[in-house]
Parts: sequence; C-alpha cells; structure tokens
Amino acid sequence: MDPEVRAAHEWFEGNSGWAPPDEDTLDEWAADGVSKAPDDCVTTVEGTCSHGLASWHRVLAALES
Repeated sequence: MDPEVRAAHEWFEGNSGWAPPDEDTLDEWAADGVSKAPDDCVTTVEGTCSHGLASWHRVLAALES
C-alpha cells in the first residue's frame, strides 16, 4: 500500500471511520478532472491532498487490487 493511501486509512481510524462517495459522485468528479480526499480537500483523481491523503479514487482502487 502506498504511503498516501496508508495515511488515508490512518485518518479514517482517527476520524470515526469512513463513508466513501457513491459511484455517480466519483464519476462526476472524474469528468471534471478532480477528486476529493477523505478529509474533503480537492485534489486530482490520482492525486494527494495537501495533508498527504490519497484521493478517494486512489483509496478505492487500492481496495479493489
């Protein structure tokens, strides 16, 4: 697991778990060329927010692999 995805999981543990966005929201963000990180920061689809958390797209892709 890459460090930014690991940081996102650590963030979940300290912030009452997680509730990922639904697929339609993820698709909408991707169509706009953006994503959000679990802390609600805007980032790129494959990016990392300024706090070091991977985008939701990256977090969910890591779970699938």
